[in-house]
Amino acid sequence: MNDFSPGKTPFKGRQAAYDQAASWASDIHGSLRASRRVAWIIAAAAVAVAVLEAVAIALMAPLKTVVPYTIVVDRQTGYVETSRGLQTGPLTQNAAVTQAFVVQYVLARETFDATDLRENYRKVTLWSAGSARAQYQLGLDRKTPSSPLNLYPATTILSTQIKSVSLMSPTTALVRFDTLRRDSGAIMGEQRSYAAVMTFRYSGAPMKMGDRFLNPLGFQVLSYRRDAEATAAGSVRLDQAGGTP
Repeated sequence: MNDFSPGKTPFKGRQAAYDQAASWASDIHGSLRASRRVAWIIAAAAVAVAVLEAVAIALMAPLKTVVPYTIVVDRQTGYVETSRGLQTGPLTQNAAVTQAFVVQYVLARETFDATDLRENYRKVTLWSAGSARAQYQLGLDRKTPSSPLNLYPATTILSTQIKSVSLMSPTTALVRFDTLRRDSGAIMGEQRSYAAVMTFRYSGAPMKMGDRFLNPLGFQVLSYRRDAEATAAGSVRLDQAGGTP
C-alpha cells in the first residue's frame, strides 16, 4: 500500500534512496580499488626484495671456497700442526716471506759449522737487535764456557732441520726444529729437539749497500728464547739422518 500522506512525495523519497545506494556502492568500489593497489605494492616490494637477495647470493658465491687442510701430528711430542697450500694475495704472501726470514734466521743461528761460521755470524748479527743480538754474541764468545767454540772440535758439524713454523702474531713466531751433531769419522750422531720463540720487526733504518743485499727488508729479531722439548736426546745413524749435513 503506497504512502499518500500529506507533505510527502513518493517519487522524491524513492530517488533519495537510489542516490544513497549509488553513493554506498561507489564507496565500496573505491575501497576495493584502494585495497588492490596496496596489495600490488606489497607484492611488488616482496618480489624486489627476493630479486635483491638472489643477486646478493649470486655475487657472494665466488667468495665461498673450500680450503683443504692437512693435519700433521708429531709422534714423539704430540704437537699438532695444520698445513695448507700457499694462496696468492698480499697477506698470504707477506706471511710466507716472514716465515722464510724466520727459518733462515734459525738455521743461521743454530747451525755450527767452522766452514761457514763467519757468514752465519754476520747474518745473525745483522738480522738481530737488542737482547737477541747480545745473547748471540755472548754465546759465541770464547770466554763463555758453553760457547760452541769451546764445546765442539773444529771438525764437528751441528746441522739444523726445521720441523714447523707458526706465526703466533704479526711480530711473534714459534719454530720447532731438530739439531744433529756430526763428528768427523763417527757413524752415529746425537739428535736433539727444540722449540724457539722469537719476536721480530721490519726496520726501515738506513744500512750499508752490502748489508741491504743480505737483508733487503730490514728483518730483525728482537728477542730469542730456545727451550728443549720434552723428548730425550737420541742417537741416529748419520747415513739415515735428515737435514743438511
